[in-house]
Amino acid sequence: MEDHSSVSCSTVFRLTYYTKISFVLAGIALLQATLLWSSATSQRPGFLSIDCASNTEQYTDHYGINWVPDTNLTNEGRKIELSNSAHRVLKTMRLFDDDDGGSGSSSAMKKYCYRLSTADVHAGAFFLVRVGMWAGIAPPHMPKGDDNLFRFKLMVDADTWREVEVSYGDRFDWSVYEAYVRAQRNSIDVCLARSSPDGDVPFISSLELRPLPPSLTSISLINATNRFLILHRRRTYVPLTGPSLTRYSSSDPASSDSLDRIWNSKTVSNSSLNTTESAIDVTSQHDELPANILQNTVTTGSSFNLNYSSLQKLYTTNTYFAEFYFAEINPSVIASGLRELNILANGELLNKDGPIDVFAAVGANTAYAFSTIIQSPNATDQLNFTLIPTTSAIFPPFLGAFELFNTKPITPLTDATIVGGIEKIKTSLGLSTRYRGDPCLPIGYGYSWVNCSMASGITALLLSNYNTGGKISTAINSLTMLTEIRLNGNGLQGEIPDMSALANLKILDLSNNKLSGSIPNFLATLKNLKLLNLQNNDLSGEIPAALLLRKQASVLEFEYSGNSHLCESTDEECLSSLSSPSKKSSTRIIIGVIIAVVVLVSFAIGLLVVCRFHKKKPSKKKPIGRPCTGNNRVIPKLCVQEFSFDEIRDATNNFCTKLGQGGFGPVYKGCLQDGRQVAIKVAYDFSHQGPKEFLNEVDLLSRVHHRNLVALIGYCNEEKLILVYEFMSNGSLFDCLHGPSLKAAPLSWATRLQILVDAAEGLEYLHRSCNPPIIHRDIKSSNLLLNDKMEAKLSDFGISRKNMMGGSESLNTPLMGTMGYMDPEYFSGERLTEKVDVYSFGVLVFEVICGQRAVFQESWSPEQKNLVEWAKAFIDRGAIDDIVDVSLNGQYDVRSVRKAVEVAVACVGIPSPNRPKMTDVCMELREAERLELETGKRIAIGQPTVKFAGGDNNSTYLIAR
Repeated sequence: MEDHSSVSCSTVFRLTYYTKISFVLAGIALLQATLLWSSATSQRPGFLSIDCASNTEQYTDHYGINWVPDTNLTNEGRKIELSNSAHRVLKTMRLFDDDDGGSGSSSAMKKYCYRLSTADVHAGAFFLVRVGMWAGIAPPHMPKGDDNLFRFKLMVDADTWREVEVSYGDRFDWSVYEAYVRAQRNSIDVCLARSSPDGDVPFISSLELRPLPPSLTSISLINATNRFLILHRRRTYVPLTGPSLTRYSSSDPASSDSLDRIWNSKTVSNSSLNTTESAIDVTSQHDELPANILQNTVTTGSSFNLNYSSLQKLYTTNTYFAEFYFAEINPSVIASGLRELNILANGELLNKDGPIDVFAAVGANTAYAFSTIIQSPNATDQLNFTLIPTTSAIFPPFLGAFELFNTKPITPLTDATIVGGIEKIKTSLGLSTRYRGDPCLPIGYGYSWVNCSMASGITALLLSNYNTGGKISTAINSLTMLTEIRLNGNGLQGEIPDMSALANLKILDLSNNKLSGSIPNFLATLKNLKLLNLQNNDLSGEIPAALLLRKQASVLEFEYSGNSHLCESTDEECLSSLSSPSKKSSTRIIIGVIIAVVVLVSFAIGLLVVCRFHKKKPSKKKPIGRPCTGNNRVIPKLCVQEFSFDEIRDATNNFCTKLGQGGFGPVYKGCLQDGRQVAIKVAYDFSHQGPKEFLNEVDLLSRVHHRNLVALIGYCNEEKLILVYEFMSNGSLFDCLHGPSLKAAPLSWATRLQILVDAAEGLEYLHRSCNPPIIHRDIKSSNLLLNDKMEAKLSDFGISRKNMMGGSESLNTPLMGTMGYMDPEYFSGERLTEKVDVYSFGVLVFEVICGQRAVFQESWSPEQKNLVEWAKAFIDRGAIDDIVDVSLNGQYDVRSVRKAVEVAVACVGIPSPNRPKMTDVCMELREAERLELETGKRIAIGQPTVKFAGGDNNSTYLIAR
């Protein structure tokens, strides 16, 4: 007996009128707080059924299932009424034909999404999602293909579910697609889109969501493999007069599926079917089967075949999950061994642990299941199951029901912080109803106006001339990896919000809007900014001088014409015109009075001084205390805050809590009057810096801004030289790797990589974006500090060091650094280049990989070891796994570790010109991070083991699958 599946029917139920059902489809819908739907007591809690484009408030079908319209879930597309539909849920469709296949400046095609967010949906919960489509007798659009099938994409969350194939012209024939998914957040997105810019227009008739218990075998597979399941076939066998399907029914719970899975029946002649009226015990089986489906079992001759073809055309992955259900209902089978069978897939034995003997396993009239994973169809794109008896079996093979799923890896959604920022931007610009779903995924179906990077998230907002109106949301500052923002031509109002966190921003175009207020000073601190266009707005006030200087130096393309109330700092006439005539008149009078008073007082003081000149010797000059006042102030007022010594003493509670000791001096914890926690560094009394040198250096530090550099908040120059920095609550990387917290909470490999990426980007900024470049000279784990989000920032750069260099020259300077991290070439020749920092960073990478200090002592040896030499000895033997920190417990992707090892080896290379630049180091570490994140999303079936192997200098590695 064969069970053939043609291309058009694969993964699709074809339901006909004699089934007498009001059948619906699959779904995921956006339920907001305003969406109210009632749950009749007869319906299982958690069911959600959406009748798309329905004009009815809500209704209950004869299965006892409650249906609600999608009115509050989407306003996109058109409601289309269809005539001659076989069922109520098919009377309307929502047709999404309001686009041209793609929009905006990117290649992404528009998707139309339903977002479901109910009390049952939360991260880690499992659901059956079912989507149904009927094109009608005479559809509003005709298919583009020659085979009269509509084809378009169906998606769930960040993944492409599949390309659907929907026929038309038959009132009893519609398509149903079903998947088992795991929620990643408190909502699930189901989206539709064209397959190509000129492809068929997508449409939908119904959506259904059904909670699934985690005890199901199929759900266990999702957890074990991190893959979601796409239903290809769910089959039962019934006599010629039996029902054509089994699903949920509130009126007949004993004979229905409590989870509302739809079991499509295949009629079988009585000669090939065993039946029983006896109850089937399904309680011992975890799949919550309807008891009635195993009251019939089919058997034919000496073998039983299930054949499926054209699978690769339907699915993009070739891993399948099959589950076969049995119950021994033949009263003649009264002992073990009478009915034994084997199951083969394309000739390969699946039940490798021994023959399947249902009676021996569970006895008579009791459900039994066999599940298996199958890899890829055969060369002819066939998947053929064959059930054959063993040589000793008396009775032929049999089958009660089965399910076949294709499986696909679950792609993680875009980071929640990024999505939250985009949602706020959409709201402020009035785009919320036009763009739904994940902004970046699936690839090719993100928002048309964003550019996304797998490693960095969203890198560009491209909304030129969208005519959105509204304001620029402050949430834009949370998209820290943005390099390009184009919001020109949108009629935007309000002031330019803070974007100081966008350190990577290169292009900012806000022209042709209605923005008001002044040009904010933070724009001058965005050192990577190459183009700033503020033309044709209503901006006013003085243009920041720093922006004009960058424009004059040809490092910034800055356009600001068309703002009639903007003034350059040198345009006194323009500046004075900003004041009203009455105010100018009053100002002149006040200034005149002040000048007269000052002249008189100065004259009187001058006379007094002359009179006393010969009576008293002049006093000695006092040391410089606060040379930052008036015109002689070294540091501009708005760069960093100047503190008095009394304020510092109050902030530290008289220097009560000491955090540590550094090359500059002791470090104390403090709390400012505004509640900010800070780290306060007090210079040693024997510091060779004078106040002027100190303030010049503070001036330098105040202009160095990067998210991976510890920020300078202020300084004090009264009784001591003091620096005030932001406080990093999680201490240093050294503390995490070697301190008390190591055993309690060792850092994961993913966290370690993120810390390395942060450190590399901070160091790259010092080398590449500062003018002149800054050489840190003391890169080490104790100088890499961690905030409460475990974000890493470099500290102790630039303090009391002549560590700047122009161009590619090297400077002869006093040696600085820490033993074990110091470049041997620098140590011997005292030549300072950026490659000194690269070497130290390589040592840091080894420290993170190995969990060993830069110089350490093994427990069985009194000899101190140099980490670099120790690690390279193992690497040269191909024994990379022997150097990996044991506290990681093998929980890492070996490709990722290997990439990090390659980075470390390159950084500590001799001679120094062969070492990479930090830009290259950043790129390689991001790749290592990507590999680790990729593995976190894809867990191999079973319990995988990983190990390195190899014997050459490059080392090879193996991954068990």
